[in-house]
Amino acid sequence: MKIHFLLDEQAHLQPCATFVSAMAMLADRGFTVTRGIPEAALLCPDRLCVRHDLYVLESRSELALSVAAVLHDRGGQFLNPYPACALAQNRITAASRLAAAGVPVPRSWVTADFAMLCELASDRTVIVKPYRDCGGAKNVVAHGPDDLVGIPLREQPVLVQEFIERRGPDLRLQAIGELVFATERQAGGAVPVTAELHDIALRCGRVFGLSVYGIEIVQGREGPVVVDFDRAPCLAGVAQGAALLARHIENVLGGQVPLQRQPPTLHVSAGWAGLLQGAVA
Repeated sequence: MKIHFLLDEQAHLQPCATFVSAMAMLADRGFTVTRGIPEAALLCPDRLCVRHDLYVLESRSELALSVAAVLHDRGGQFLNPYPACALAQNRITAASRLAAAGVPVPRSWVTADFAMLCELASDRTVIVKPYRDCGGAKNVVAHGPDDLVGIPLREQPVLVQEFIERRGPDLRLQAIGELVFATERQAGGAVPVTAELHDIALRCGRVFGLSVYGIEIVQGREGPVVVDFDRAPCLAGVAQGAALLARHIENVLGGQVPLQRQPPTLHVSAGWAGLLQGAVA
């Protein structure tokens, strides 16, 4: 069986060690494993066709996401389905979907009106994030309107979220299937995964229909809050991450783990009701 990894352009110089090792393990087990960087190729979108049994979209680039869209449209199977990746990579749609499913997230707003944003920042501390987690743009914590000067609201959409006061170290959760691993974001050391964190992580994955992903957690006054979602984590700090990823991919190809093509359907009611279990075929 054939597996193709769509990698970031920077991975050519600094490849993710976990994924490189996982690819080698899969090759040793008899799979045909290839990798590609869309930015380093000359592709004809109208001539792209499905040549592999499974694609792994590790790149976050807009070009890679577009190539994945074409392959998905032509029947390609992805470890993380393209439509779910597109939803998760957009912070606006990701935050909305998580909130609708009852996942603890900060209050969020969107606007391209600078006056309205200043009015909001006058009332509370907010964090302004580019709607895509790529391109080098930084998050801005605004304690008041003066901190908003220079934000190009009309050049790129932003997600505005209420700033969560911390009551403990920030955490990064990374999931492979039903397995969840936690590290401190600043110190980098592994920490125990509580039942609450495990439940939050799996709920996030099910919201999108993803099986390999990461989330950023701030421990606030009322408990853990999901402040960011990563649909293509490098799995750094995950013990035996390469072996677990390789086994997960093998199980997907073997049919032991169901492969989704679309995110689950959300049923939203007053108060943000939950998630319809299962996925759209």
